[in-house]
Amino acid sequence: MIKLSREIRFSLSGEWDSASRNSWAGWPSAHHLTPWLVLRAITEGQPDEETGFLCNVKRIDDVLRSVVKENVNPSQDMAFSAEDFLRVAFSQLSTQWQLEARLLALELQISPYLRYSIHSKEKSMIHLTHQFEFSASHRLHCDHFSDEQNREIFGKCNNPNGHGHNYVVDISLQRKIVNTVDSGQVARLPEMEATVNRLVIDRLDHKHLNQDVLYFQKVNPSVENIAIAIWHWLEGQFGEATLSAVKVYETPKTWAEYRGP
Repeated sequence: MIKLSREIRFSLSGEWDSASRNSWAGWPSAHHLTPWLVLRAITEGQPDEETGFLCNVKRIDDVLRSVVKENVNPSQDMAFSAEDFLRVAFSQLSTQWQLEARLLALELQISPYLRYSIHSKEKSMIHLTHQFEFSASHRLHCDHFSDEQNREIFGKCNNPNGHGHNYVVDISLQRKIVNTVDSGQVARLPEMEATVNRLVIDRLDHKHLNQDVLYFQKVNPSVENIAIAIWHWLEGQFGEATLSAVKVYETPKTWAEYRGP
């Protein structure tokens, strides 16, 4: 079994000409100030023995673009939410999908920092992932180790004066939409951002974690432990939405993800 992801890029300008096709230089033309969005299908199946294809990606492009064209009309009221669009698009794709690969999930990326997704196993559940940043310094050190052991295990990260990182944090929420009267929002973004800022960013940003953050005076501030700490600070803080994952990037090469006990 193998997974295949394919995305299309589209703008809310409504310019659906033939030049608006996929290529790395080919984001859709937009002559006005307008958002550019990404709609991504994640599929699964067995590749064809002759072609090696799980599915011809051009066919995925066509079905995704047909859904976008049907549901995005800039001449009409554009006040629908990302959740509304994603639910309608997934419902239509589920009925129109005639491709060899199974449709596992549909993802709508609003910006490099915000995306929504819906999965075939939980069609009433919408997932939201919002990205945040903070800068902090820390020292990796265990008091019950000798100085030699600390240097051997943590290397440069055991520098007595600490060292710094520009951390990136992905906070993922999920919420089940139970009926048509439901507002359909996973969470109100201003409220989510204020909560994360108050409980996480204000606590960690421009701090020496070992010295300035009470939690890390007893816990080694590894990227793994930072992810766990953020989970504990945020769990249960988003009303009807449930915290589903915390992913912390210490560097572009290293991240840790925590999904609860």
